[in-house]
Amino acid sequence: MQLVATGRRPSTDRLNLPAAGIATDPDGFILVDEHQRTTNRRVFAAGDATSAPQFVYVAAATGKAAAANALRTDPQGPGEVVDYTGLPAVIFSRPHLATAGLTEAAARAAGHRCQSRVMSFEDLPRALVDQDTRGAIKMVAETETGRILGLSAIGDHAGEVMLAATYAITAGMTTRQIADTWAPYLTVSEALRLVAGTFHTELPTSCCV
Repeated sequence: MQLVATGRRPSTDRLNLPAAGIATDPDGFILVDEHQRTTNRRVFAAGDATSAPQFVYVAAATGKAAAANALRTDPQGPGEVVDYTGLPAVIFSRPHLATAGLTEAAARAAGHRCQSRVMSFEDLPRALVDQDTRGAIKMVAETETGRILGLSAIGDHAGEVMLAATYAITAGMTTRQIADTWAPYLTVSEALRLVAGTFHTELPTSCCV
């Protein structure tokens, strides 16, 4: 079986957007500012028609912001802005490929001094019980503070780890805090705590395993 990814293009070419003063990028995505306002200040856009990350939850968040900003009684005042910190993404392949927040390359490109750790699913008790240790998890953290910047994982049910990862990133938690936080035994999400511990020379062990 092969996976062919050709990308997506918005269906905006028949809308005659230039007639309304609405600009698009070279691929046809509608240009918006941080408040979802287009180049026509009376028109707002959201979701996959813009160049925002193409996820249903992003479409919902940008749609909410666009509606709120369009209906503001004071259009000159501060408006709603979508915060993409800790944004999760899951490819529901088998096994899952999932991320939350920044990759190591993206973190460095953004100017962060960072370090990372990788833990194989061979050290994850749930994977051992399932007899499927194919996979790994990678955590990226800020060097000075230990603040978690991103998480990537591949493996069975790896996507289930990303909600907790998103919470940790948006809350500004550190590797030390995650390593010292409770994690239910025999869950895939326990990988988050185990890989955090490896930043502090702690072996990825759980309970009596």
